[in-house]
Amino acid sequence: MPLGLSDNLFKRVVSALTLLPVVLGLIYLGGWYFFALLASGGFLMLREWFTLTDVSDRDRFVPYFAAVSLTAIVTANPNAISGAAIAIAMLLMSGVLLAHSPSKIARSSATGQSKMNAGAGAVYVTMALMSLAWLRAQDQDGLIVIWLFFAVWAMDVGGYFAGKGIGGPKLAPVISPKKTWAGLIGGMVLAALVSLAISLLFDLGDPLLMPFAAAIVAVIAQMGDLYESAIKRALDQKDSGNLIPGHGGILDRVDGLIFAAPAVAVALAIPELSQVSG
Repeated sequence: MPLGLSDNLFKRVVSALTLLPVVLGLIYLGGWYFFALLASGGFLMLREWFTLTDVSDRDRFVPYFAAVSLTAIVTANPNAISGAAIAIAMLLMSGVLLAHSPSKIARSSATGQSKMNAGAGAVYVTMALMSLAWLRAQDQDGLIVIWLFFAVWAMDVGGYFAGKGIGGPKLAPVISPKKTWAGLIGGMVLAALVSLAISLLFDLGDPLLMPFAAAIVAVIAQMGDLYESAIKRALDQKDSGNLIPGHGGILDRVDGLIFAAPAVAVALAIPELSQVSG
């Protein structure tokens, strides 16, 4: 393999280098360009979810429509949607998602189970899409979203190499046997370092606070990774799909982002939310 990389790692590197310029370009352009990225990504994520959980064809349209429509509303009216509204929506959606824990998601096209699986998938994907659309509108150049993406990617990269190189005690052996505490710490450290570099290069936030924020984002991203792993384990599936070489499906690639994006949106909206509640 080139550069001494394993076949799987080489595929990961090639996939990342291919997708990175496109994703960063659409984030920077923002508006409906970024919406196109979110809508197409959301469609692919939901399709994988529906296949993974065996959602019947009749139960797929409403989640697709809801995810795209709500994301379009946020994209078209970012200034009309307050941080408090976004925070409340994300907290409510998170509550619904937690109520449908991985243990309750079974692979079945039976009417009741299919509808529950479809609803859980709709909430899972839509809360991430809406959060990202709202976050992109918070600054002119998309630096917040770029920072978020790099923090999550750094968690993945740092976790992979620290976990492989150091090993040690398992983080969640029942859910994901390969993940280690060393991987989590390595991911947090790399996310913090990348965040510091972005903060200094682009004058984003406080250079003392941004690395700490990125480390927290890394932990939340790891929780998102474990959540999807728990679902796949419950359904006896290794990957959510095979769309991205070396990564599996798109859900396997963005599972950390799905949890991290709403968390960052809520964090930015907390001051406004506290004013409303006060």
